[in-house]
Amino acid sequence: MEKEEKKIPTHKLQRELPSWAKVVKRINDIDIYNINVLDNILSWTKMIPDVPAIDYFGNIITFGELPDKVREYVNGLKSIGIANDDVITICLPVTTENILSLLATNNMGQINNSPNFLFLRNDFKTYTEEKGSKTLIILDAYLPFVIDDLEKCGIKNVVVTSLTDYLTEEKKHIFDDLSKLPKKMQEIFCDYEKQKECLKKMAHMRNVNFIKMQEVIEVGKKSNAPLISKPVDVDRDAGYSYTSGTSTGKPKCIVYKEYSSNALIELHQGVNTKDYVGERVFAVIPLTHATGERFCGYLQMARGKTLVPQPIYNKNTFGQDLMNSKCNWVTAAPSFYLAGVAQGLIAPNAFENVTRPSSGGEPVTKSNVHLIDEWLLKNGCKVRFSIGGGAAEDGSSTICSYFMDEATKTNETGHPVEPGIRAKIVDKEGNRVSQGQRGLLETSSPAAADRYLNDEEATKKRWYYDEDGIRWGRTGDIAIQNPDGSYNILGREEDSCTDKEGNLTYLFDIEYSLEASDPVIEWEITTHQDRDGNNHIVGQIVPKTEYIGREDEVIEEICAKYHLEAVKIYDEFESSEVTGKRDFQGLKADKVGYYAPCNNEYLWKVDYLEESLPIKTLVPKEEVTREKPVVKKKV
Repeated sequence: MEKEEKKIPTHKLQRELPSWAKVVKRINDIDIYNINVLDNILSWTKMIPDVPAIDYFGNIITFGELPDKVREYVNGLKSIGIANDDVITICLPVTTENILSLLATNNMGQINNSPNFLFLRNDFKTYTEEKGSKTLIILDAYLPFVIDDLEKCGIKNVVVTSLTDYLTEEKKHIFDDLSKLPKKMQEIFCDYEKQKECLKKMAHMRNVNFIKMQEVIEVGKKSNAPLISKPVDVDRDAGYSYTSGTSTGKPKCIVYKEYSSNALIELHQGVNTKDYVGERVFAVIPLTHATGERFCGYLQMARGKTLVPQPIYNKNTFGQDLMNSKCNWVTAAPSFYLAGVAQGLIAPNAFENVTRPSSGGEPVTKSNVHLIDEWLLKNGCKVRFSIGGGAAEDGSSTICSYFMDEATKTNETGHPVEPGIRAKIVDKEGNRVSQGQRGLLETSSPAAADRYLNDEEATKKRWYYDEDGIRWGRTGDIAIQNPDGSYNILGREEDSCTDKEGNLTYLFDIEYSLEASDPVIEWEITTHQDRDGNNHIVGQIVPKTEYIGREDEVIEEICAKYHLEAVKIYDEFESSEVTGKRDFQGLKADKVGYYAPCNNEYLWKVDYLEESLPIKTLVPKEEVTREKPVVKKKV
């Protein structure tokens, strides 16, 4: 029998810094070195050259090969005339090219501009011309949606990639059939007529240089210029990221300094996060999000783990894809796990390799944690669901679940990673509240963003320095600290409404109270305001599978138990194409098709139209289903 190779805990990796590296800044007792992200990653991984850094469906790049791969990108991009001060706009799904492009442009000293595809598609000018970007690196399937904006916004270089570029020959076919993708994703990846029209337009453009990434790489391979490794200015602007805009619909540009992503790596130095070198990371959160790029990307690589890119962001196949990947670590939106709950059993050993199933970005109710834990256990996972919390602007992973008690944890978000990340709960005047008392969550992290670009007012509202010179970020979340030091993030401060008497109701209090025994997988509590200024509190729910055909029972039970005026039934909640999270904007705007209890035979169908009082019609209970339209009967 072969002797099993001994695992190396990630916190015991032996670091080898460049000879010229030195500490140039200290933030919250964390040392910041004058190195870029790639040098930081390599300082931790020089002793493990044979461990895979990236595994893209079997095409592997080891940590030993990583510097040369980045060198090819650097020299290839330089060959197409990218200026030293260019802002490189990168619009890609999670692929090998995305990871290497980020590392290369950072190494070149440029600013990575990382808008989500739909941000770019909907407002190309804001995300390119206003950032001074002349170069765009983009997936070929995305190009038809922005082709008409390239010349008028001053783009000079368009580097085009494909999902198949890094696939091995035997797997070149895996993206041939995308018919099972959700409809909106098919509109992007499967509109072949739009793609043909794009090719025709490209042929007539004289002011834009189109080049395939594979050609850029080939040029880079032929260059003998070495990869530059030298001290950097840690205070330079290194990256633009964007808020999700889920509550406002208006994403803000977040500016990160060079030291920020390095700090995220440094503050984990020596921390035992219960993982091992070579563990596989299911990379599903786009690197356009700071959490995807920094926490799920750079940090995991610096800890000697293997990124397994998943370019198709499809929650409907999340469980199957996770099983097939044989990954250990995964961070995904809660909606992905809840889609898995609805699907049920994949295989008794589907998740036997999974050691940290986690989510972040949205508060999760105790009832959902219970359902997700049951789903994970049923599919062979031996550990419980973990929840991360805190906004990307304030450190990418503000507070996490590393140190929670596996036997008792529910939806607590864990302890701050000491000593670099700090958290406190304060009242509206900024005074700390007692433990167990709810208040506003504020955090301090050396990995925090520097500012919002060209928005001094928003920056001042978000960050401030206290009397000790510590920089704090106001997250806008309502939270409490528990006796064991862990936190519960309950919801956004703005997630509230006031009645005519001035009584304040936090909608997340209702959401938080959902019980695992209720006939609901997930829900959203929303208010619709009528023409007289009255707020109508309603529920938007996805019932459990066993309640298909029994929607009238669900409506009556949920309205009565949680004192809701009406509820709307969904087969599933649509996820935002931008964030992968539940589409809060879409749900808020959905004002018709609600139901309320009436009597033994009928329900009320309620529409909350603008400039009107609620409009009610009677509907027989047997006609209330999710599969067919409801026949209206006027009173």
